[in-house]
Amino acid sequence: RRRFAGPGRPPYAAEKRTLHRGDCEKVEQSVGRVAGDERTAPPAEELTRFAHDGRLSPEWATHVRLLDAAEATGWVEERIGPRGGARYRLCRTCAPELP
Repeated sequence: RRRFAGPGRPPYAAEKRTLHRGDCEKVEQSVGRVAGDERTAPPAEELTRFAHDGRLSPEWATHVRLLDAAEATGWVEERIGPRGGARYRLCRTCAPELP
């Protein structure tokens, strides 16, 4: 999950039904802040932190996908219903622009 770190971070993040900007604080709250590839704590301590605080390591963040603009466009198109209605939400915190 190296896509969660680094200066070339993708501009979008998608949960099951919500589209966020890649730097949205809601995404960082759910996956934890990532400063790089180095571990800040031993795996056992990370697991304890996850179990008690609900904070995730990027390796365990399977419910959030980081997307570039083309992937975000595809994500939005997949979630348009048969009658043209949107079956997704835009995050109210970061209010991303549609790709």
